[in-house]
Parts: sequence; C-alpha cells; structure tokens
Amino acid sequence: MRHLRVALARLRGLFAGAREDDDLREELESHLELETAELIRRGLDPETARRQARLASGGLTQAAEAVRDQRGLPWIENAMADLRYGLRSLRRNPGFTAVVVITLALGIGATTAIFSVVRGVLLKPLPHRDGDRLVYLRHSTDGLGGENMLFSVPEIRDLRSGARAFTYIAEYSPWDAVLRGDADVATVQVGLVTGNFFDVMGLSPVLGRLTRASDDGPGVPPVTVLTHEFWIRRFGADSSIVGRRLLMSGQTVTVIGVLQPAPYFPDQVDCFTNMVFSEHHLSATMVEGRTHRMTELIGRLKPSATLDEARTEISTIHAQLRRQYPEAYDPGSHYRVAVIPFKQAIGERAQLTLWLLIGVAGFILVISAANVTSLTLMRGVRRGHELVVRTALGAGYGRLRRLLLVENLLLALVGAALGLVIAFGGLELLVRLVARYSPRAAEIQLDRTVLWFTLGLSVAIALLLSFAASLPREDAEGALVSAGPSRLTGTPGKQRLQRGLVVAQIAVSVVLLAGAGLLTRTMMELSAVNTGLRTEEVLTIPVPFRTTDSTAEAAAKQRLGEMADEIRALPGVVDVGIGSDVPLTPTLLNLELKVEGKPLSLGQAIPRAEGRSVDPNYFRAAGILLLRGREFTTADRKGSGQVAIINQALADILFPGESPIDRHVAWTGDVLRFAPVNGDWRTIVGVVGNTQDGGLDAPPPAVMYMVFAQEFNYAGGLVVRADSNVSALAGAATRIVRGLAPGVPIEKVQTVAQIKDQSVAPRRLNAVLVWSFGLLALVIVAVGIAGVLAFSVSTRTNEIGIRMSLGAQPARVQRMILGEGGALLGLGLGLGLPGALLAARAIRGLLFGVAPYDPTTFGIVALVMAAIGLAASWIPALRASRVDPVVTLRAQ
Repeated sequence: MRHLRVALARLRGLFAGAREDDDLREELESHLELETAELIRRGLDPETARRQARLASGGLTQAAEAVRDQRGLPWIENAMADLRYGLRSLRRNPGFTAVVVITLALGIGATTAIFSVVRGVLLKPLPHRDGDRLVYLRHSTDGLGGENMLFSVPEIRDLRSGARAFTYIAEYSPWDAVLRGDADVATVQVGLVTGNFFDVMGLSPVLGRLTRASDDGPGVPPVTVLTHEFWIRRFGADSSIVGRRLLMSGQTVTVIGVLQPAPYFPDQVDCFTNMVFSEHHLSATMVEGRTHRMTELIGRLKPSATLDEARTEISTIHAQLRRQYPEAYDPGSHYRVAVIPFKQAIGERAQLTLWLLIGVAGFILVISAANVTSLTLMRGVRRGHELVVRTALGAGYGRLRRLLLVENLLLALVGAALGLVIAFGGLELLVRLVARYSPRAAEIQLDRTVLWFTLGLSVAIALLLSFAASLPREDAEGALVSAGPSRLTGTPGKQRLQRGLVVAQIAVSVVLLAGAGLLTRTMMELSAVNTGLRTEEVLTIPVPFRTTDSTAEAAAKQRLGEMADEIRALPGVVDVGIGSDVPLTPTLLNLELKVEGKPLSLGQAIPRAEGRSVDPNYFRAAGILLLRGREFTTADRKGSGQVAIINQALADILFPGESPIDRHVAWTGDVLRFAPVNGDWRTIVGVVGNTQDGGLDAPPPAVMYMVFAQEFNYAGGLVVRADSNVSALAGAATRIVRGLAPGVPIEKVQTVAQIKDQSVAPRRLNAVLVWSFGLLALVIVAVGIAGVLAFSVSTRTNEIGIRMSLGAQPARVQRMILGEGGALLGLGLGLGLPGALLAARAIRGLLFGVAPYDPTTFGIVALVMAAIGLAASWIPALRASRVDPVVTLRAQ
C-alpha cells in the first residue's frame, strides 16, 4: 500500500537523528488514521479496519523503537524528542501559548513580588547574631500617648538587677541633633546608647569599632557610630571616615566606626552616640526621676531562658515596682510591660498590610491558574483525537502524561521568567510602600530563596495542568471511529470543571474588588477629614532653634518675631503666627493635668494633654476656630497672669457638660521637675476647635495651649496663611527664615495640603495596589467567561443549527448563551459576596470611616462584576445567534 511505502522510506531516516525519529512517529500516526479511513471506504466495518491498520503499522513502530534502543540512552532521546515536540506544538498554537504565558506571568509575577516582601520583612532571619534571642520591652498605659511610655533610669536599674532571664539589657534613647557640614546644616536622628548596646544587638562594624563599656559615664569623650545607610548617603561611603570629628549641636563628636547594614528600630537612626552626648541624660533629674521616662529597652535572652520565663519575670518585677512606688504608677492608667520578640516588634506595623498583599497575590494566582486550567482543558478536548491516535500507536499512559508535562513545564517556566521581570519592575513600588511601615524594607530583594520559590510554583502549576487533563484508555478499542473530531466535545465532568473554575474566578474577583472598594472609600474618607483648620492655604515652617538656656531662648524668640514680620510683608500673605510646634504635627510635651476644686474619683485615670505654646496670631494664621471665650492678646506676656486655651477634646474630658471659661488647671506629676513648664494654676480664657495633630486617622488629641511669651521653648515654628496659592510663597518664606537663622536646618517646609497628602499616602498605595490586582482579575475573568462560552458554542454548533432549523430565532439562541453566562455570574457572586464580607472583617484595621460590610461598596462591586460578565458573554452569544443552520447540517 502507498502509505506503507511512504512510512518505510521514512523509517530509513531514523539513523539520521532524534528529530527525524520524532517526525517518523508523527508520520506513522498520520498513516494509521488514513489507512483506517481507506479500509472503511472499501467496506470493512470500523473495528476490523482499525485492527488491520494497527497490525500493519505495529511492525514499523517496533522497528523504530529498536533503532532507538541501538543508539543508547533512549531516555535522553525521548526527553529531547518530547521537548522538541512540545516546542513545535506550542508554536503551532501561538494564540493559546501567548494567552497562557501572559496569564501565568501576571499571576506568578504578582505572587513572587509579594513573597519577596513578606520574606524580607517577616520571614527572613535578622542580620543580628542570634537574632531570635533579642526581645523588645514595651512600657505602656491606657490613654493619650500611652502606647509606648518608655522607661526611666530607676526603672531600668530595677529591671536589670532583678531579671535573671537576660544576658544583657541595653538602653536606647531617641534624640536629634544638628550636624554642621562644610556647606550646609542638617537635622540628624541620633540614638543615645549604652556601651553594651551593640553587644546586645549582635551587630558588627564594617569600619572601625563600636561603642563599649569604657564609653559610658561622665567625663568620657563623645563618640558616634554611623549607620551604613547614613554613611553612604551623607559621606559617600568614604572609607577614611573613622577618626573624623563632626560638629553636632555645638559639640565635637569623633566617628569611631560604621555599623553593618541592619534595620533600625523603633525610630529611623542616622548615627549612634554614647550617652555623654546629652547632658540631660547624665543629669540628676534623668538618673533619679522614676517618672522621667525617655529610654527604650532591648534585651538578649540567656541561651537557657525562654520567652515565657522572661515575660513572667518582668511582669513580677513590674508588679513589685507598682506596689513599692505607687506615686509613680497611676492605678487608673493600668501600667504594663510587654516582652516582644525583636523580629516581631519591627514587623508588627507592616504585618496587616503584608497579609493583605499576600492574600491579594494569592487570589490573583488562583484566578490565573484557574483560567489557564480552563484553557488547557478546552485545548485538551480539541486535541483528543491526536491523543487517541497516539494511544492506538502504542503510546502508554506514562508517555502521554510526559508529553503533557513537558508542554506545561515549558509554558510555566516561560511564564515564570516573564513573571520575574514583572516582579522586578514592581518591587520598587512595594519597597516604598513597606518603608512606611517597617525598617526592613531595605532587605527586600529577589534573592535565591525567592527564585527557588518561583521555580517551585512553576513546577506545581505545570503538574496541576498536566494531571487536570484526562487521557484516553490504553486499549482505546474503537476510539478512532468514536472519537472523530466532530464528537470530541469534552465529557460532562470536564464541562462542569470548566464552569466551576470560572465560578471560582468570579468569586475571587468579587473579594478583590470589594477590598479595593473599601480601601478606596477609606482613602476618600481620610481626604475628607476636617483638619480643624478653616483653610488649607496654610504654610508651616518648623524652625528648630534647640535652645537650652534663657538667654538663647530670648534671642530665638526675637529672631522668630523678625521672621514673622518679614514674611507678613510678602504679597498675598494674610497672617503669620508663631508656635512651639506647627499644626497637624505631633509634639513631645505630653503631661498630666489637674483641675482646681475637682479631685479625681477612685480608680479614675489622671487626665493627660499635649502642651503647645503659641502667640496671639497663631489661631488666626492657622485657621483654628475659636469656639468660646477669647484668643491670646499682646497683654498676655511674661510676668502677667498665666492663662491657657484648651481645645474641645480636652474640654470634654475635664469639663463634660460644663463651661471651662475662667476655671483653673495646672500641669502635675513628678515629671514637672524635668519639663519646660511649671505647675502653677492657669486660667482658661478660651476654647478652640480640635485639630488632627496625631494624623487624619487618629482621634484629635487633647491640647492645652499656653502663651508663647510666657513659656520656655526648645524650638519653634511659623504658620503662614495666604489668600490663595500658599505653596507659591514657600520659596520666598524659606529664604527669609534661612537668612535670619543661617545655622538652623530649615526642613519639612510644607503646606497643610501636603501634610494631609502624606497622611493619606500609605492607604492610597494600598488602594492602588489592590485596585491594580482587582482590574487584572477582571480582565482574566472576562477572558475566562468568554472562552468557556465560546468553546461551548463551538462544540454545540450542530445543536444550535438544529434548533434554528426547527424555528428557533437568533434572539432566543442569544438569550440561551447569555443565560449560561448569567448562571455562572450568579453562582460566582453568590460565593464571592460572603467571602468578601469575611475578607473585609480581616482588614478592618486598614479601614477608616467605612464599615467592613458597607452596602454601597458591595452593591457597586456586584454591579461592576455583573456588567463585565454580561459583556464577556455577549460576544459568544452573538456568534451563536449567527450560526447558519444550512451550512451546519450540510457539514454534518
């Protein structure tokens, strides 16, 4: 027979190489199919025709395998042949290959990027030596400013002497200083540390040495250790920096070393100095004041101690201190100390955001994998005839499964490679987001562990795709006839699986869109928060004079007055005010208060408030509303009766339902011995509106305003109000301030609008990321719905043709297909909305001003999902309505 002669001729080419061998197998498959059809045409029944064709080709198949065995290493040749076949197969289907690769790239890329972030912040071991032995001690109370009260020196002595679970306990105190360079001045964040700090932290120098016990105590010279990042940013990684003397806040400080890269905590740090750098930290008031709490504590557990033992020990010691010194621990404030693993402490602010992102990336991966699985199932149905022919030629179950695995591995690996490119491109945005929450953002990178994770993910997806497809029976009796191209439409089980995958995609997309909607509503609510200022045309200029004595303070106040007068003369300026702090920023002065003639009830917490001093123009310049009483006047000056203005939040705490005007309040507590204010009674002359000084998403703090001229002020700031476009005044105002204070670092000159924008920025990034993933999910889902329905239409062409030949109108056929899409949508929404409610409850810590079960958001999400689903269903429905019954029946 002609086909056998052709096959024999091909067989001679087996010795030329593996490529020709693979071509022979394809030729044999084609021969079997054609020979069977020829025998049926001659009158044989299908089963007999197929058996004779198999017998005729069986010898050729055995000859081919024999030649392969003679070459040696058949498994290598088999693998190479499978690889070449897989490449050719995917090349013949460029549309399918492109869609699958891009879909996998998006899913794998998103997951890889988020995994790299989670690993860098939460999972990666700390760079510290034995970092799992480090713990952070947090002293906290109820009420304003009580989240982290820090520790006093007497408390530290008691804890250090009584705690046996710790090898060492180190002290760290946040400070700031003014660094004067050759051409500029800048504010630097300083960590005042004890000599054992770096031994406790388990860190090493990259240059020079670190602090040690001999650097403690009075009389030693001030020395500093630069952080690695500050060394590069400020000094260009100058290797000769060790031994250089820096002028910081009027003191000469010697650089003794550069620290290895490590996360800073709890504040950003530029350099670490010994305690002698701050006279205050060596003063009697600091060393002896039990309520003068300014120091952080970090401990190292002994090798034999457990975290629970340390917690029990610290809790016992702290309870003894509260009993021994009741005047230092207000019982109504519930003082407590928590012992937290250091790794957990530096990652806790980022934890909720990171779990949100890993959940979103996981959802995208599920949607991508579901969509690709659905596409693969549809392709498997279409190539069922090919698989049956291969089975008839003798290919076993393992052989066919290996072919599928090679194809899917190629798809997954190419998708993963493209996904790595996507992950690398999006990593910078993620690092900027995480840097707002965690000091470990610099450790985020696509390292070897992340690459292994991506490879494992790719292999897992390839296995899923390979084993989701069903294969023909190895005996395959009668398969060629029963599995003709027109009959290979997929089993009911496959069709149900395809529809189930689409339903899952819709459900997951609903969850993503609901989260994105809630975060967007949060951002909108934050943007709409009333800052307490009547206008946003306000410019704030911090002027940190850092005065420490009365003479310098008087000169600084005079200089601030001169600045205000010159800025007031600028065109467009309405008013200029002076204060110890600018509005919408936190202040360090947070003290206890008492009210004359109003003792506290048993168990009532001592009220606390922020202390700010302002001049008579401050409220008008800032746009803070006067609610009752009067503002400060020029008559309120040094030597006159002390007066105060409180905000509404403090009035509600001290005088609920009463008028506070002409009542007397005073600062109180042992800490007054160290504070820049006195405990004299002050007459309340006015009440002003609340301002969001703690952030737009925080409750307005209780504030007591004092007269700027009557108080000692470490620093100061200017508030400039303009009639319009206040940002245009920033340059001229800054030049005036720098001209009058050339040695003062003038930084963070911002408008109120910019301060608000900074407060909203982290949540905006959250919303943008989740929306990006949500829109991506919508596209993938739309493709999935359209693909499944289009496949359904193509496999039901005969049925649709018969329906239309019997009188079914195109509109009815169109409604039938739309109904199928609507059913998938209904199931997806039915599963997705409850899931979205659960997800919303999990992220409630990221929400503001919107309930997790917000009906408006969920309603919009349902409408958007329905619109996208119906639009995706419309094209296959339109195609179905245009089926020509005459052409269809003639082809049948």
